[in-house]
Amino acid sequence: MSHGKTSPGNTAADSAPELDRETLKRILDNSYDEIYVTDKNGLVIYVNDACERHYGLKPTDVIGKLATQFSDEGYWFPSLIPVILRDQKRVTLEQVTNIGRKLVVTATPVFNEKGDLELIVQNCRDITQIENVKKNLEETQQLVLKYRQEVQELRKKQLKIEDIVCHSKQMRDILELVRKVVSVDSNIVILGESGTGKGVMAKQIHKLSKRKDNPFITINCSAIPDELFESELFGYGPGAFTGADKNGKIGLIELAHGGTLFLDEIAEMPLRLQSKILHVIQEHQYTAIGGRQVKKMDCRVITATNRNLERMVKDGDFREDLYYRLKVIELEIPPLRERPEDIIPLIYLYLNKFDKLYKTVHQFSQESLDILIQYPWPGNVRELEHLLERLVITVEDDIITPGHLPTVFQKNTNQFDIAFSSIIPLDLAIELTEKNLICKAYKQLGSSYKVAKMLNISQSKASRLIRKYFSKADNYAE
Repeated sequence: MSHGKTSPGNTAADSAPELDRETLKRILDNSYDEIYVTDKNGLVIYVNDACERHYGLKPTDVIGKLATQFSDEGYWFPSLIPVILRDQKRVTLEQVTNIGRKLVVTATPVFNEKGDLELIVQNCRDITQIENVKKNLEETQQLVLKYRQEVQELRKKQLKIEDIVCHSKQMRDILELVRKVVSVDSNIVILGESGTGKGVMAKQIHKLSKRKDNPFITINCSAIPDELFESELFGYGPGAFTGADKNGKIGLIELAHGGTLFLDEIAEMPLRLQSKILHVIQEHQYTAIGGRQVKKMDCRVITATNRNLERMVKDGDFREDLYYRLKVIELEIPPLRERPEDIIPLIYLYLNKFDKLYKTVHQFSQESLDILIQYPWPGNVRELEHLLERLVITVEDDIITPGHLPTVFQKNTNQFDIAFSSIIPLDLAIELTEKNLICKAYKQLGSSYKVAKMLNISQSKASRLIRKYFSKADNYAE
């Protein structure tokens, strides 16, 4: 009997149990560093969970695709794959990701017994918060300088849009339309609920247009009193009315000359002024209050509203001719609850933004992310941004857990989970599960059409189940 001693010729390593596949995967997924493996052709065969922090992508979004696809789309830059294939040796350099993370990446080629390249293993360490890390990267400085200009050119080519995340198909389609219209001066109306980012979209259209070096002037039509609206918009001459500045005042339209005029909350514009703004847009000229000189208007007009302009036209609250003049190009930004694919990338975008602003370091626990994904976000992207700023300022721990979230999120926790404390009839269990799934899908997606598409059932069946499980108190609406 050995009593725990190893026999001669055997070592502790010989007697150690072999790691099974599941244990090895758990070890790799709990590594803080990203482990990223491709085959000799650059096809991704493994990446651990750290990639979600770095690019806002889940491993399932990456595995099975070519690494060059993601570098070409700007998720990171530069790519090490071409360097490895060319030099056939280990390479270390600095990468910048699409959501603002800085990584030190070491790529190691793995050869088989014949000396042929078989795998490329990359270790990616997040150095965003480490100020002194560049002292340890002397060997990569020349490469970083070489790629810096290429990064800037790549971002210009891809029309990088600040604070706009487009992982969902809806947002990708919108940005594709934006790319087509930025080079022309057609009027654009941006529709969407409050907080979806209509103002951000308008600014980025201006920045990507040929007018980007000229002014971007915003007029919030709901914030200016009716009696001052006309003078703010068109300006006025000296002594135009009692109390006017003796030198007169330049209007906002004139300030936007050569650039972009953004009329936010256009639905709130007084009806009496709608005819005047229509004339300006049609004729590209106007006259200041109390003035005689006809001035030319040379600016692109972008408008935005969270109201239904078509319904307002039918109700007589908005001029029909102005409506059709404004909506040459229509962009409708979907609410955040209808594009859940964008929630995680937006969370990390704003987490990085506010961590950098307030010189802090935070991460989210998986439980917190699960809660945030399920939340309906009535305030849309603006609500998410404000939440992230609040958490960064108030949470002293490194990890943001469910307990750190505001009360409204606590109430949302596990509201759709089903737990049977005892055995119940199968028919009842199936009905409860069906109700849980229908309620969760409808609260997240908001329409029977989308529920039907998501659950792969007919719309008539989706509508019937929604009516069955939603009472009037649940605010059911088709």
